[in-house]
Amino acid sequence: MTTHRVFRLSLVCCSLGACAASATAQLPELRNLDLTGWDCVSKLEGIAKTQDGKERNQQKNRSAIEIADLKIPSFDTTAFLARVADYDRQIGKKHRRNLSPAEKERITDIEKQIVSVTGWLVLAYRSPKPETTNCQSEEFRDWHLELSPAPADHPAQVGDPTPIICEITPRTEALLYRSGVRIQRLAAFFRLPENSFVPTGVKPHKIRVTGFLLWDDEHNKADADVGSTIGWFSAEGYHHPWRATGWEIHPVLKVEDLGTE
Repeated sequence: MTTHRVFRLSLVCCSLGACAASATAQLPELRNLDLTGWDCVSKLEGIAKTQDGKERNQQKNRSAIEIADLKIPSFDTTAFLARVADYDRQIGKKHRRNLSPAEKERITDIEKQIVSVTGWLVLAYRSPKPETTNCQSEEFRDWHLELSPAPADHPAQVGDPTPIICEITPRTEALLYRSGVRIQRLAAFFRLPENSFVPTGVKPHKIRVTGFLLWDDEHNKADADVGSTIGWFSAEGYHHPWRATGWEIHPVLKVEDLGTE
């Protein structure tokens, strides 16, 4: 290889490195959020209009509690999916609005559980748009952590296993920030608002996520939402199905870094 070619390759590598560093610096990160003055802080129902939407938002907007002395069951992704598949069989419904009073009572009992799930953080992103849960706030949004069964050196693509969704809410973000959690140090890729993927420059970390169980029946459609592997991408850039189950860890109360491969 000639000296000129080595020089040109070095320039390209330096340029790409600079671009990667710049992109990473511009990525969002957890913040020490101050909720004082937020007009939604006392509205656990958010601004949902339907009864099932209000019930769902109340569960999403639960506040952090002390968990140090609790005996919390811990699962890998396979065991977690087996556990919640049994809950799906018990309920036999796809939406909260279709539940009988007895089924609603059963859901309430299940969603009181705090559990831990261990998996790989390949992809993370701040919610791409405002939600009724947070009163359509532009400033206060949830974080999505996609917990995968294995590490990967690429963002979501057809044929990949779908993840378990874990969400950090504005009500728990400051707690995690103060505990030292930084998403850019744990996730291999970020999804940007326009649905492109950006590498963070680190390998996916194996993490243990602890939080409340939540049945997000709003995203419980087979093929479009729920399935075992990614089958297709929409014109907007979303992968489908995009989750392994309608059950989530939401809100997240604790994140532990278990390292890389």
